[in-house]
Amino acid sequence: MAKVGIIGTGWGARVQVAAFREAGLEVAGLAGFHRAKTRRAAEELAVTPFDDWRELVNEKTIDLISIVTPPGQHLEMATAALDAKKHVLSEKPTALNAMQAQLLAERASHTDRIAIIDHELRFLPAWRAARKRIGEIGALRYIEVRYSSPSRGDRSREWNWWSDAAAGGGIWGAVGSHHIDTIRYLGFEIEAAQAMLHSVITERPFGDERKRVTSDDFASVNLLLVGGAVAAMTFSAVAAGPDEPSVMTIHGEEGAMRLTGEELLMSKERKPFERIAGNDLQQRPGNSPGGAFGSGTLLLGRALRAALDDGQLEALAPAATFRDGLLQQRVLDVARLSATNGGTWQRCNAV
Repeated sequence: MAKVGIIGTGWGARVQVAAFREAGLEVAGLAGFHRAKTRRAAEELAVTPFDDWRELVNEKTIDLISIVTPPGQHLEMATAALDAKKHVLSEKPTALNAMQAQLLAERASHTDRIAIIDHELRFLPAWRAARKRIGEIGALRYIEVRYSSPSRGDRSREWNWWSDAAAGGGIWGAVGSHHIDTIRYLGFEIEAAQAMLHSVITERPFGDERKRVTSDDFASVNLLLVGGAVAAMTFSAVAAGPDEPSVMTIHGEEGAMRLTGEELLMSKERKPFERIAGNDLQQRPGNSPGGAFGSGTLLLGRALRAALDDGQLEALAPAATFRDGLLQQRVLDVARLSATNGGTWQRCNAV
């Protein structure tokens, strides 16, 4: 049984440990940045704690390192893991910026280890069906994306790296990265971006003081796709209403597709949308109206087990490579550049 080491006591501990175990992988180690917190989490999960992530990376019995940390730490950690001859699963977005993502893509291209970005939605049956059947709606006209969550709407929530733009925090990187990747997974490349990134909540508690929020909790981003189609996307982490289902609708000349939860819906001849693939959203850790990330994590774990234990590398065919991560990072970067330049259109290198 392949052994996994996880760096990160947030999503890694809350979701990946259980999902990977259910998938048939052995979670053999957990590392974090706060010793007491790491040891508490490891004890609760019956996992060996590591006080230093470098010790976990260099543990000879570990086969795969899952990096579930802020974007600014991915370059150092993923490089160290690949240098230690480990397989690597790295959290999205790929890095802090395209320069770092380029270095990672180049390093990953010179290894025989598995090196992928954690875009787990690619493994959902609905996403795979959408990629296969996208041609049924004809030539692309436009794409709409809406994500509305109250997850960070509580003004008393403590300041952490997510509130720090310099650390890669914000809704655009955290959630926009998934939707950029989905657009590319469906076969569309992005030529330019125009964006407004905004901080609705401008400061948060930090110990006995308050600290300024520099990252975005609201984003409105337009994309120009290669070929002339467009995409319009809005993301909010500070909605005042309920946590609403995340929706991506793809409009073509002959119909439309909609991805939401674990479902793929289709409309032809202006008829109502009907489910053509997927299921109702499962109740499992990591799933929410914002996305079936928990279900995707389980399916990704099963693909990793098949690849690592059974040698079935084709099980990972849907995965996002580090090159996919680089192309996605370029879009994140030019949208941020657009926002700092008053919302002007900025072109990106799509290939």
